[in-house]
Amino acid sequence: MKSQVLKKMPVFALAAVMAISGLSMSTFAEAESTESETSVSTDDDATKAIELLEEIKGTYEPLFPIITDSQYDQLWLDPCISAVGEEAAPEVAEMLKAACNGTVYGQEAIDAFGDGTEGAQFDCLFINGPSTITFDGNIISGTDENGGQIFSHAYRFVDGLSLAGLMEGYLYETEDKDAGEFKYFYMMPDTPATTYHLEFRYGSDVDALAQYNEGPYAYWLAAGFPVDADEEMIENVITLFCEENLGEMQAEETAFAGGAGTEEDPWQIANAEQLNLVREDLGAHYILIEDIDLTGVEWEPIGNLSDSESYSTIFMGVFDGGGHTVNGLEFSSEGPLIGAGLFGVSTGEIRNLNMEDCSVSCTGLVPGDDQAVGIIVGYNMAGTVTGCTVKESDAASLNCTGIIAGGSGGIVTDCVVENCTVTVLGDNEFTDGYKQCDVAECGGLVAGGAFGGTVSDCTASGMIIAEGNEPVGIGGIAGCLEMMSEVKGNRVNVEITTKKGGHAIGGLCGYAGTHSDAALMMEKTGVEVTEYPSLIHDCEVKAVINANAATHVGGLIGTNLYFFGEETIWKAYDCDVQAEIIGAVTPGALFGRAENCEYSDCSYEVTLDGETLRNEVGETDVMYESLDQ
Repeated sequence: MKSQVLKKMPVFALAAVMAISGLSMSTFAEAESTESETSVSTDDDATKAIELLEEIKGTYEPLFPIITDSQYDQLWLDPCISAVGEEAAPEVAEMLKAACNGTVYGQEAIDAFGDGTEGAQFDCLFINGPSTITFDGNIISGTDENGGQIFSHAYRFVDGLSLAGLMEGYLYETEDKDAGEFKYFYMMPDTPATTYHLEFRYGSDVDALAQYNEGPYAYWLAAGFPVDADEEMIENVITLFCEENLGEMQAEETAFAGGAGTEEDPWQIANAEQLNLVREDLGAHYILIEDIDLTGVEWEPIGNLSDSESYSTIFMGVFDGGGHTVNGLEFSSEGPLIGAGLFGVSTGEIRNLNMEDCSVSCTGLVPGDDQAVGIIVGYNMAGTVTGCTVKESDAASLNCTGIIAGGSGGIVTDCVVENCTVTVLGDNEFTDGYKQCDVAECGGLVAGGAFGGTVSDCTASGMIIAEGNEPVGIGGIAGCLEMMSEVKGNRVNVEITTKKGGHAIGGLCGYAGTHSDAALMMEKTGVEVTEYPSLIHDCEVKAVINANAATHVGGLIGTNLYFFGEETIWKAYDCDVQAEIIGAVTPGALFGRAENCEYSDCSYEVTLDGETLRNEVGETDVMYESLDQ
């Protein structure tokens, strides 16, 4: 039987710290939130458990301080050289050794490794005092470094026990009342004859003993080595350790076309199968080296919000399209879902990617079911999308629907949308005069709803269609450009159609502006605002806006938003608008409403129902209010 600790534990640690290995965090994810599991014991289990204690008779000391001694460096280097080459081998060997040479466990280790930002190390020492542990049939005892006895108890087999669903072993218990942290021993079925070492845990809490990364024994699994082991056994155990971990590393490496997942040497992706592997390590660096056809491929967006506490399921890496094209993506959902596209949710960087002939549709009609739907990324949570192009594609959902990004709190820049369609689904039912509901809301060709960050230097052409009742926040570049310190350099040629009224509709965006209280915005929304008013400049709009019975309609911007006690405001300048507005109620050539906003040097040629529209600002005197106020 192969060693489980030698195989599994370095995967956890190296995934975060070994830049060259490419080992994923998938095993680590499997171990999370696992409660103790005992299996139904059989007579055969009991027999094996008793036989195991007989087979491991002897005295053991901690394994890793012995085998990581410098005198054995060459034994580590040789297999590493064969696996990764002479140049990379020293770093890989050191990381292999460090993975199981941790010196902390329990809460201290959880604090150090639990958020995933530091590479996990596993403590494989004997805890609570023993320097050596002796197994003599059903008697297990331990002595300190001076040879003094710390404990000695008789143990009986209790049941099978699963360690985080990854390893199966045997649980033994003593009936001695003074056993304390030596009440239970949990033994894996490894023996010196099979894996050259032992793996075990001991403690007073069975549930905690069955956890890898939670509780008082987190990140600890003792590895014992016979005190009378010879040099051959030392060589054998090092070889086993390296073969198993390097074998997994090579398997990961060969899954891609090349690379190591680092900034200097990203994983190379040449086909759909390799593209699908991105989800296995959401923090690595990737680059496309070929165009990829996803026609007929059942796709699941990369990155999601299923881990709402530590956000470990979000894409946090760097994906470089290398100027290549992904075409034929199709994804549909009936909800609930937040974040759909090639990528679902991202705080990383997506760049230089082209997509063509793609369709993403989330049709759940319950408010809040489906949000943030795009072609490149559904929810650009706090990341960057730059230099990307999407052609001949369509996206549809209720809330925050765009082509580059559905929802965005990050940066979208230098992107191109060509001949694409955005459909805003659903109906709004307004009450008490409020004009914002999170049902049919926020559609734009570049971003659906963008709050914080920026959208700049993007070019877009296509259509935005809302067939439901009174949609809100529709704009050629984005439905919403709120809490953005600066928006600049965008160009759009758009046809907008809202068949049953609507509010906050503009050739550039539906609503925009920043709040005067930056500290309040940081506290309430987590968004940093450095400019008040928001700067919106150097944008060009060509638009046909079919907005029968809609209010807050402008050739450039629909309206500012009443938000946390005041209307947000902008300063717009050096913009140009050429637009036809059809059917709207008291629109403005530039702005549907612009209370307290500033604008200058903006040119326009706008008609309303075929007649020249000369009012720069509409006559709407009703604030665009938010339901959450």
